[in-house]
Amino acid sequence: MKFVKLAQPTVVDGVLRQPIEGEIPTSDKEAIRLFDNNLLDGEPSDFPDSDDNDDADDAADLKKLSVPDLHILVEKESVALSGVTKKDAIIAAIIEHRAGKADA
Repeated sequence: MKFVKLAQPTVVDGVLRQPIEGEIPTSDKEAIRLFDNNLLDGEPSDFPDSDDNDDADDAADLKKLSVPDLHILVEKESVALSGVTKKDAIIAAIIEHRAGKADA
């Protein structure tokens, strides 16, 4: 997973995104596509490794993301949401999923 900063309004993962949004998360494949087509302001940066953060830092980082960005993370990490739609509940589901993986 990568963070990208757009140089112009661009469709990212099927959604029109704007440069004013700042860095947005996307898949490695999408980041390469955007970079190859000169649609980025700079180069893609690596997504922070979730194993290096404790739960408090994890929650703070996740709160910075928009709901569509959280859904990208949910899909990437295969988190089961089971009807969850509110931002705080999505963040809790991601943290719980990551904690379950750490315990395994």
